[in-house]
Amino acid sequence: MKWYTSNTATQGLIIEEETGRTIAVSYDKADAELIASAPDLLDALRCCLDDLENAIDLIGEVPDCVHSSVYEARKAIAEAEGRI
Repeated sequence: MKWYTSNTATQGLIIEEETGRTIAVSYDKADAELIASAPDLLDALRCCLDDLENAIDLIGEVPDCVHSSVYEARKAIAEAEGRI
């Protein structure tokens, strides 16, 4: 899924590339780019989480802050997927 922005005089539109369907309307144009990047950000977070979990498996014992980061990443992904 890929989204892009299109701006009107007062709004930012977030549009699905494949269908041309409007996904969202941002009344602050600056927010439109962030919203449009959401699918890419979610994919990147999934990749980072996979890499981090693999590194933990290889290294073994890691600082608590690493486990906290894994927890927060899992929580953010679950929220983005509507599971929480």
